[in-house]
Amino acid sequence: MSRSVAFYKVVEKLWPIGGPLKSIVRIPFVDKYLGTRLVNERNTDCTWIPVGEDIEVPPESALPMQLLFELVDRASLCFIADSCLCRSTAGCSNFPAEIGCLVLGEGVRDINPWLGKPASKEEGKEHATLAINHGLLPLVLHASFDAFLFGIKEYRRMLVVCFCCDCCCTVRVNMRGGPVAYRNRILRLPGLSMVAGGDCSGCGQCARTCCLGAIELGDEGPEFSDFCKCCGRCAIVCPRGNIRVECDPAVDTRGELFRRLEARTSIG
Repeated sequence: MSRSVAFYKVVEKLWPIGGPLKSIVRIPFVDKYLGTRLVNERNTDCTWIPVGEDIEVPPESALPMQLLFELVDRASLCFIADSCLCRSTAGCSNFPAEIGCLVLGEGVRDINPWLGKPASKEEGKEHATLAINHGLLPLVLHASFDAFLFGIKEYRRMLVVCFCCDCCCTVRVNMRGGPVAYRNRILRLPGLSMVAGGDCSGCGQCARTCCLGAIELGDEGPEFSDFCKCCGRCAIVCPRGNIRVECDPAVDTRGELFRRLEARTSIG
């Protein structure tokens, strides 16, 4: 039995309190004792897929965007949500609230049709392309909370692709300084790193944009902390185009990502 419409009406009313709750969990002693109980390896796995022109990959390697399309191709079923819960409840004026999550796998059968519509693989890829063209960042997310939210009974038969904005997304907003447990479950795409070069003007746009506070301006330009997730947003906003995403040719980015996901869920 899928979730009722009444359930989602209640969720819409309660969703805005997530921000204050996240701030409470950021308190060090609360984060230490409660954070890993709420968010841990067992129930949460997230990876941003960087998009844009500032991505350098070795010859014969797939661009990150192609990895996203391959996930869609592997899925037995696709479902497109009619709206983004984060943007719709926040009244977002910067990005379309009508661009919702993409849900993959057999778990789609449990979702209330009121939330959106089943989609073909081509429609799923078109939806992802539309989101990216609007400046949204794709986040591949396997989380038990999403299974609960969508009413999916079998957590290991689903995967969600969120399309995140900097202003409203619950994953990107209020993440500076914690909660550390949540931040630690956002995993960098294997083999990726951020590289800065060229003549940095010191404008600080990259540091201000980073949702994790993982960038500091040094004498020669931006410096990236170890907890940078390589989402690529800083490369997109750099006015001089001095920041790029690089992929290590010695790392099997595609293989490592899919092996990790296959150990958690089956969407075929």
